[in-house]
Amino acid sequence: MILFRLVSWPYLRKHLFRGVLTTAGIVLGVAVFVGMHAANQAVLSAFNQTVDRIAGKTQLQVAAGEAGFDEAVLERVQSVPGVRAAAPVIEAVVETGLPGQGNLLILAVDMTGDRSLREYDLEGGDEDIIDDPLLFLAQPDSIIVTTAFAARNNLRNNSRISMQTMEGPKDFVVRGIMRDGGLGSAFGGNIAVMDIYAAQKVFGRGRRFDRIDLAVNEGEDFAEVQRKLLAALGPGFTVETPAGRGVQFESLLRVYSAAVNMSSLFALFIGMFLIYNSFSIAVGERRSEIGILRALGATRRQIGALFIGESAIGGFIGSLAGVAFGIFLAEAIAGQVGSLIEGLYGVAEKAEDVAADPGLIAAALSIGTVTSVIAAIIPARSAARVDPVQALQKGKFQVLSSGENRLRRWLALVLLAAALLCLPFGSNRFFFYGGYMLLIVAALLFTPTLALWLARLLRTPLRRLRPVEGALAADSLLQAPRRTSATVAALMLSLAMVVALGGTSQSSYRAIRNWLDSALNPDLFLSPSQDMVSRTFHFPGGMREEIERIPGVEHVQTIRANKITFRDTPVLLIAAEMDRLGSRVKNENLVVAGDPDTLYAEVGQARGFLVAQNLAELHGLSLNDAIAIPTPSGILRLPVSGIVRDFSDQQGSIFIDRATYLKHWKDDTVDTFRIYIGPGESWQAVKGRILERFAGRQRLFVLSNREMRDYILGLTDQWFAMTYIQTAIAVLVAILGIVNTLTVSIADRKRELGVLRAVGGLRNQIRGTLWLEAMSIGAIGLILGLALGAVNLYYQLRMVRQDFSGMAFDYEFPWYVAMILAPIILGSAWSASMLPAESAVRSSLVEALEYE
Repeated sequence: MILFRLVSWPYLRKHLFRGVLTTAGIVLGVAVFVGMHAANQAVLSAFNQTVDRIAGKTQLQVAAGEAGFDEAVLERVQSVPGVRAAAPVIEAVVETGLPGQGNLLILAVDMTGDRSLREYDLEGGDEDIIDDPLLFLAQPDSIIVTTAFAARNNLRNNSRISMQTMEGPKDFVVRGIMRDGGLGSAFGGNIAVMDIYAAQKVFGRGRRFDRIDLAVNEGEDFAEVQRKLLAALGPGFTVETPAGRGVQFESLLRVYSAAVNMSSLFALFIGMFLIYNSFSIAVGERRSEIGILRALGATRRQIGALFIGESAIGGFIGSLAGVAFGIFLAEAIAGQVGSLIEGLYGVAEKAEDVAADPGLIAAALSIGTVTSVIAAIIPARSAARVDPVQALQKGKFQVLSSGENRLRRWLALVLLAAALLCLPFGSNRFFFYGGYMLLIVAALLFTPTLALWLARLLRTPLRRLRPVEGALAADSLLQAPRRTSATVAALMLSLAMVVALGGTSQSSYRAIRNWLDSALNPDLFLSPSQDMVSRTFHFPGGMREEIERIPGVEHVQTIRANKITFRDTPVLLIAAEMDRLGSRVKNENLVVAGDPDTLYAEVGQARGFLVAQNLAELHGLSLNDAIAIPTPSGILRLPVSGIVRDFSDQQGSIFIDRATYLKHWKDDTVDTFRIYIGPGESWQAVKGRILERFAGRQRLFVLSNREMRDYILGLTDQWFAMTYIQTAIAVLVAILGIVNTLTVSIADRKRELGVLRAVGGLRNQIRGTLWLEAMSIGAIGLILGLALGAVNLYYQLRMVRQDFSGMAFDYEFPWYVAMILAPIILGSAWSASMLPAESAVRSSLVEALEYE
């Protein structure tokens, strides 16, 4: 502590700006780590609270996927021994049309049995309506809203509210207002209750329920009742606790969380190099100070501990700042995560209290501090080994010995060879990720040598560009390779991640566009919802014949999609008339495995499934493998007749024929009609005829092919927004690293710069030297970053295919990213050199010549 107070503290105060730059990487990495995890915790906690509030006293929930099941199932559930109460439920998301209110979740229940599971605590008003369920049933337009929703929209008992139904806009009468707390607090108050049989009609559900909520008799064995229910209902049904509803959302978040966590780890890794660079240069800058301490009796251990202590304190302070910034960042991330829930459930989940728990804060502080300490170990060892006699000599430059260079190169070659040997075993996660890490370490070990070689190559063009300034800039890079290589390594890593993300984005865009051209090629799409993801409303199956009679319509296909559970994973089941679908898609771009000429016929005859390529990748499926899916009528077991490229769902999709779906699900509704218009017809004219035909009696939205493509590509844009975030991080790293390097470079060359000015060097020449030096660092980092990024892209595409989504994208180097990065990085490097250059030319000439 004495050495820190007498030696370190004055130095830190003198170089406060440099200390801030040094810890910036730690601040950034910790902030992303804390922000992501705090946001996830807050939103998941809010979602689980919502599930609990909606569930009330429900102990088990019976479901059969999104398609629901026939009303007759309720009697089978009620007859199971141990079931105390069972109430059917329909959930529907509707648009209210009220400004700024978003969507409303309708919880449709049977009031004659539901009051034993949920409390409807009303405030004043028409309490008799709820006390007498028959009266509530007699008024099919009755609706109960929450206090929060009523207050926001000036609603009272007997107020009317218009909502979109399958029959178009319909007025409902508020006949109850729930008090805050419990069910009334779910989804921030955007929830309402109505009669389930009225909901069946207005939402086009037929005689079907979404699920059954139930409670068991007191004293009954919970697991035994669950087993009896599964035995009575069959394998097509699930019986689980309300908490199980969060599984689908958590699976959706998995890829998103992994991508953000990777950015966080990269930011910490890059911060490590910034710290290493700063401390390496600080050792050189303070060599005379170290020599004096050693001459006065300080031991090597004390010198090493002094630098380690400085890094620990800096890392801890940077981590504290990162935690604070991360909590602030969590608010924005929570909003983005909440929008994911809205895409899944239709109603936005708002996390009211976003805060990091003590465990997360402790982990973040530990990670940041340990990262900083690890980065300072090598510079601290170098400081401890300084020879007092050499340290007190002036004019020594930092160099890499040939022996050190040779050892580093040999070690890098060994690690690179080991990484290449892991490639044939890439299907094994241990070898794949182990080889990836070995490759990154090998690249980092090669960086000093490669940076030195590139600096020598740049010397000639720099001298031709500016004979004096160019030569001085190149010589500065050659004389201090450690200072240069650490900054280059940080920039290289960041740019490698940008290239990988850009390449993944470009490859996925091309694959999705090919899929859109081949599979989603109808002229018009009819949907009951504006949001193509929402499946609250359904068309009656008989609509197809009426649509086909509209002038200009040549061909119509029906699509019914709903989520089912396949091998404990929620996947999308798509039912289509396979003969009609196969006649219009372009199979040469879609079929991965199977006979394009026969596979649609096989699926149409219920002799097989058609599965998406990503589902096959994630679950190890091959052609002719027998798979089983649960249906309300039992298990449907068929072989895989074909594997196709399909991007309908992140977890995968399974295609079956509509006749097979009707047989096993007893559901003739339709989600989407795909319409092809006749030759010479205008899609605008046909769209107008469709809207005119169903005006006033059928809720529908007609989208053109272009509108559908824009919608899907817009969702893709949201997902790959991470590319722009990572590019911003790369630019920030370039600025921080180069400012730090040049600031210390000027201090290390203060006497040299003073001599140049004394012998006639102009201020503009000094500026030009430092500008060229900064841009050379940026150019070297850019070249190495693009090279490593090309390799990193290969691994990223393999990760996406094997572990994240199962989607296979072709390798395409993102040249457009390289062209964008070149001016951004070089411009950032030049901008970063402005302040250090001005500092150098405006410093005192006398002080410069007296330096050391």
